[in-house]
Amino acid sequence: MSTANHQCAACGAESASIKRCVSCKSVWYCGRECQVSDWQSHKAKCKAIAADIAQADSHEIHKKEFDRIRTQYGLSTPENAEKIANMLAETGVNEGVSAPKFAEMFGMSTTEAVVFLEWIKVGIKFKEETLDTAKAAGFGNK
Repeated sequence: MSTANHQCAACGAESASIKRCVSCKSVWYCGRECQVSDWQSHKAKCKAIAADIAQADSHEIHKKEFDRIRTQYGLSTPENAEKIANMLAETGVNEGVSAPKFAEMFGMSTTEAVVFLEWIKVGIKFKEETLDTAKAAGFGNK
């Protein structure tokens, strides 16, 4: 823990022993009384920040699992990457690739196939949104 002084969000007191909000970790309080008195004004921001933190943590966990699956089953090899690309092209991303079929094709569990395919959807959605934004901004237009 840092030894720097922090300012209480409620009363403004500075102290090295001040405690941080456990949920959002964005504000500091010198004690429970100040935390309770500030809760109504802090609540909405706290919940939003805490949700963002949880989503980021979830994102990181899913990315690690995706990478594990990709590595364990050799899904990055040119041959397997081509198989995956063909499956996606044949079925269309919005229709979805069958997780059981994908699992059988690559010798993994259906749960692992779902994790992998969901992460692929995230990547495709990001790419489409990025391309749409770039096109709207005039990038890539001749």
